[in-house]
Formats: sequence, structure tokens, C-alpha cells
Amino acid sequence: MNYSGEFIKTCDISKLDESVYKNRFVGCIVLTNDNKILLQQRGENWQNHPGYLSEFGGHIEANETPMQALVRELNEELGAIVDASEVVSLGAVTEAMTSHSELIYVYFWHDKQGTITGCYEGEGKYYNTINEALKHPKMMDSLRWLLHECHRRNLIP
Repeated sequence: MNYSGEFIKTCDISKLDESVYKNRFVGCIVLTNDNKILLQQRGENWQNHPGYLSEFGGHIEANETPMQALVRELNEELGAIVDASEVVSLGAVTEAMTSHSELIYVYFWHDKQGTITGCYEGEGKYYNTINEALKHPKMMDSLRWLLHECHRRNLIP
């Protein structure tokens, strides 16, 4: 199933005007060194989309590139040491859940070196396959699209 269109809009990075978006974020599907898909379960007390399953990432700070934000966020949330050359850029998207008002730069990263030390924001959820993850009842639109895109590119099982 293609989740572009109603739920997700892909953006042409070469033609982006970031000023039209309320916020800019990064989001990343993480594959652990033992090939588990690692996702973030948001707490029920979170301000935005409580209880939802999401990718790891967060806000892009002022004067920060999306890649710098991704490296910082994965370090803050997972203790990960990310080599930017090992990150796969999947583009940028907007999602219906935010009325397409927020821009998300989306990525995939395989922690081949086993640098993840824990989950320090939300709860880490581990899955063997995309189908296991897709059974979660509450999932961010961007995550659903990312899972399908990573699977389509043979990045995750």
C-alpha cells in the first residue's frame, strides 16, 4: 500500500521553502546491530500524540542542518554514536496528522557497531519485521510511511 497522498506528502528537497512550515523535524528508522527494528513508544503523558509509536528524532534547532539534528537526537535519545556517512536519507515528508504544516526530514540508520546504550526518551520497542511493527494500534503517519519505504528499499526485514 502506498501511503503518499492523503496521509503523507513527499517533498522535493531541492525545491523546498522551509519558511512555509511551522516546524522542522528529523525522523529515523533505526535497525539495531542484531537487526531488530527499534521504534519509540511515546508516553501517555506526552503533549503531542500521546501513546503513539514513532520513529526516533526531533526538532531541528536554529542554525542546525537536518543531519546535525539527527546525529544529536539519536545521541540524546539512544546514546548512539552516529557516523553521518552510514545514514540513508529518504527525503522529506509532511503528514496529515499535523495538517501537513510540519516538515520531517526522514532517514534510516543501521547501528552496525552497537553504539546504542539505551532508550532515554519514551520507551524503546523492538520488532523483528515490518509486519510486527504495523500491528501497533497507534502509529504516526510518518512512521507508517517510513516503515514501508525502508522495507521497499530492502533496509529492514
